[in-house]
Amino acid sequence: MKLSTWQKLKLKMLGHAYIGHRQKPGWSGPLPFYVVKCDEHGLYEDYPHGHRQYFSCPECWKEQ
Repeated sequence: MKLSTWQKLKLKMLGHAYIGHRQKPGWSGPLPFYVVKCDEHGLYEDYPHGHRQYFSCPECWKEQ
């Protein structure tokens, strides 16, 4: 995944950076996707979940 300088800065400062909207099959509309940094597993792509708009690392999820 190629990130701009601005995205790299946001990733470093905030732990996530916007990469665009995507729509998966069966979804009613597109959602914003982000590249997110997991301290244990590195970078992954995700969209904000729930009212708290949290991100969920798939590798951390598998380990639970």
